[in-house]
Amino acid sequence: MRRTRVSSRARQSVDAQTLVKLARRLSESGSRLEEQLWQRRLIELINDRLGRRNDDAVEASLDELARSSQPAYDDLADLAESCAESTIVEIEGKPHDTLLLALPLLAWSRYRLPTTTLAPAMCQTIGAHLSGHLLARDARTALADYLFSIDQLPEAFGDVRRQIEQLGDAVVEGITLHIDAKKLREPVAMLADTRYVLIAIAAPQGTPLFHWQESGVDPDSKNDALNAFREQVTAVLQPVMTGCRFRVLAPNAFHSALRFADRELREFSLEAAVSYLKLSYDFAPSALTAAYGVFEDPSGNSGGEVRIGLAKSASDDDVIEGVVWPLLGDDDEQTIDDVDKALKTLSLNRAVAHAHRFPLEFCDDCGAPMFPNAAGHVVHAEPPEEAEDRPAAPLH
Repeated sequence: MRRTRVSSRARQSVDAQTLVKLARRLSESGSRLEEQLWQRRLIELINDRLGRRNDDAVEASLDELARSSQPAYDDLADLAESCAESTIVEIEGKPHDTLLLALPLLAWSRYRLPTTTLAPAMCQTIGAHLSGHLLARDARTALADYLFSIDQLPEAFGDVRRQIEQLGDAVVEGITLHIDAKKLREPVAMLADTRYVLIAIAAPQGTPLFHWQESGVDPDSKNDALNAFREQVTAVLQPVMTGCRFRVLAPNAFHSALRFADRELREFSLEAAVSYLKLSYDFAPSALTAAYGVFEDPSGNSGGEVRIGLAKSASDDDVIEGVVWPLLGDDDEQTIDDVDKALKTLSLNRAVAHAHRFPLEFCDDCGAPMFPNAAGHVVHAEPPEEAEDRPAAPLH
């Protein structure tokens, strides 16, 4: 008999409650052995739901724990991410642990940042550098042939699982995974943003994924290996990043890589905005004033952020460029200190920190965020008057 939608919802509700209970018991564990038992049960249930292409129960349980138990939420979120970004594939009759990696790039440009298909030779070269610098002896790899924006990456746990399953199949077949660009959403245009290459790595179950995990290898060799890999990949990706200034970050497991890139992008975006004003209008940092403060949603539906308005020092009323610095769960005071240090590094003429909190306002016409000026008002960022007379200048 065909199951009704009510039965499906009931099953999801039961699964969600089970996940909530198991996560709470995990967070209360007093020993490693007890912890491992709860983890195994949670992993089994999460994998079952992801395998059924239905992660609603996982999302519902996280929503409940976010309101009731932060430790249990953190434990369950960590396991859900781990399950979503990994799978098992069979190669030559042997099971292989397979992990989804993201290779982030921080980039800025006066022109549109690229999202594009990567040439087969470029994918092969990146794969060769992965094997040569990072992977364990028996590990294999496969790439997706696309440079993704953050808007084009999978978001839901189920979508992340499908991505690693597709890349896992590519590892088995020894091919590059082709991405149909027509099926991807159009990225939001930003002065500075992240770009990503998606990679799967697979190794026989229970064996190392990375070179520095192997017996007899110094674990600290990881840092030199990552630096060498980043240097090589920077040169490989240069042709698709024409007109951009970019920095390659270390590849990592999918969710960890995205979080790290989000943090690194904050200061990078500020540096990019100051460089952009110098390049486009010849405004030296010493001629600029920054005003900043914490913006928050009074309803609590959106996360807080620090917004930084940049202006010529002669004007306390205008903002000619703005930067958003998401809090990402950080302490407000620590974040303000970090922003202040970043501004000092850039040698601006003046930095004005507003102690009062601003509402999370956006322009009614274009949807752009509003930024604080030195006078303490929230205004729209507008190009300087010089923009009308100054021709566009190339980046290189």
